[in-house]
Amino acid sequence: MDTRIGETGRRWHQGVPSVSNLFRRGKQDDATETVATSTTPCSIRRCSNMTAQACAYRDRRERSCPTATCPAHSVTVGGATYCRRHAGTVQAIGELAKNPSGLPDLSDRGPGLINWIARDLDKDIRTLLARTVRPGESVIVDDAVRLKHDHWRQARWERSWRIVEHTGPVLAVTVQMSEDDESRVHVRVGAEMVADSVPPWIARRSQGVEVEAAIDISQRQLFYQMLEDNISAAIVRFRAREDSVAA
Repeated sequence: MDTRIGETGRRWHQGVPSVSNLFRRGKQDDATETVATSTTPCSIRRCSNMTAQACAYRDRRERSCPTATCPAHSVTVGGATYCRRHAGTVQAIGELAKNPSGLPDLSDRGPGLINWIARDLDKDIRTLLARTVRPGESVIVDDAVRLKHDHWRQARWERSWRIVEHTGPVLAVTVQMSEDDESRVHVRVGAEMVADSVPPWIARRSQGVEVEAAIDISQRQLFYQMLEDNISAAIVRFRAREDSVAA
């Protein structure tokens, strides 16, 4: 999917009279030509740009995003301009975005957040699984975030990495978020829940807390390291159980 960041808009003025024209009088056809420019303010806090465009996102209930963002704070996906949040949603669900009835609710942050976390974990999870792949097995990775339902019809957004063989799946590492709780992230290795926590940046946002960039980076690194350590340990346990059964 082609994605690019919008370029910063420019303003200019036309019809500035020459010095000689400044002293002409009595001519009615010397009106200055004006150029229409956008006067919509950007919705991003502390941004004073007045060249904002409305977000193109409409959810499955036909509700439009009320946000307008300037070129510096918008993202273009498939030729349409979105606010950053809904650009993340469209990118996360992939082909599902082409189906209007499949677009998440305006306030649903699940797809974008799960995709963000999965992207940051992707390289390390692929490496962990590749180390444990046995003859006849291979690693398959979901290309987008999917909406799944369990036996109780509870919906969740998820993205998975799987080890498969010719008879079917062997093991899956899955990052999930329930539609009922759009802040708590669950990570499973097979049937085992190895993480159930709120990402630090989401916790801060809900509390209205701001921190310095260095603290934010440090907290994110610790969060991801915790997930990777738990996933790695669970994969080792899974393979050990397999070996003990085979023995």
